[in-house]
Amino acid sequence: MIDCSGKVVVGIDVSADFSYFCILGPNGKKFRKSFRVNHEAEPMERAALTIRKAEEEFSTKAYIFMESTGLYHFPLFCFLKELGFEVFVINPLITNSTKIQE
Repeated sequence: MIDCSGKVVVGIDVSADFSYFCILGPNGKKFRKSFRVNHEAEPMERAALTIRKAEEEFSTKAYIFMESTGLYHFPLFCFLKELGFEVFVINPLITNSTKIQE
């Protein structure tokens, strides 16, 4: 189990050509509105800068979580790791099993 208390948490929903990012502050509130990022150099760099801004604002490191999506998540995972972010890949079967049942 990863303790995310006091951290910026980033959830990334990965697809083939783009991803959606949601950044939460340590208080659990959105840092900004969720946003779409195309899997190209410039948009990914802007997304990384946005994560850095959240880290600076809250004076803490970000923990980034993304679902394993075959090969689609891998370039984004490597890009973020190379920038020094803490990135975790989650099995989608596990995340699906934790959904609240209605």
